[in-house]
Amino acid sequence: MSNSQRREPSATIRVVAPTTPSPQSATGVPSHTAFVRRLTASVLHLFRPLLKVNLLGYRSEMSNALFPAGKPEGEVVAPDPPRMLFIGDSGASSYGVLNHGLGVVSQAARYVAREHSTGCSWTTITDTELTMARAVQELPSADLDVDVLVILLGAPDVLLGTTAKAWSSGLHELISTVRQGAHPDCPVVVAAIPPMYRFRAMPRFLHRLMALQITRLNRASLTIAETIPGVRYAVYPSLEDCDKFIQANLNWKNAHSQWGKQVGAATALALEPHLDRISRTRS
Repeated sequence: MSNSQRREPSATIRVVAPTTPSPQSATGVPSHTAFVRRLTASVLHLFRPLLKVNLLGYRSEMSNALFPAGKPEGEVVAPDPPRMLFIGDSGASSYGVLNHGLGVVSQAARYVAREHSTGCSWTTITDTELTMARAVQELPSADLDVDVLVILLGAPDVLLGTTAKAWSSGLHELISTVRQGAHPDCPVVVAAIPPMYRFRAMPRFLHRLMALQITRLNRASLTIAETIPGVRYAVYPSLEDCDKFIQANLNWKNAHSQWGKQVGAATALALEPHLDRISRTRS
């Protein structure tokens, strides 16, 4: 059994809110004033070295973690299959599960196939340290004859202290690149960054820093989804009823399943206006 399978967080973990309670929409992104956002940026800039120190821990954890062999890709055989491209870091690499069929990528793709009663195929660009900046560099070399791009980035960018401006710029680049491919109106789904501070025990101050950084980047993703046609934001499943997941055994299979359903639902909605075109071109 690997270290990642044996690891159990302390039963004394307390989930710390990123800030004092604030209004929060169904997107899971708190509503903050411009002043609070500027203050958050200043705090994160000041303590960015502390986040980077934890990047070393992340690398160590990834090197000892359970990952299935091969790439997370596959196909549901049926007529008129949409082609899906996922680009992401450790989550998209099926962190913590025995095979890629249990990972978020496969779960999301199969959800789309079930939702639309069609087939689908999916390919991936994944790496545990894939940042937004690296994704921008790697996407142009991929096969861009795809019907939807799903972005599952975030963990390394959280620990690097990537700014909201750099994150937004990267998202714009990814969207522009995929739309320079076969389909200028290719839909794009941007998945929310998971609440990493709830996955393992860590000092309370680091909890707060990571929560602030995740909120900052998720807010930037949401803004782009709200302003660019054909882009959807996929929220992360609520963990309010998942005390066992947090405190007892880190059930990554269930986590991937719930996340896959959420991403799959957003992707199915993004693809819906394009199904007739896909049917014509794939037949």
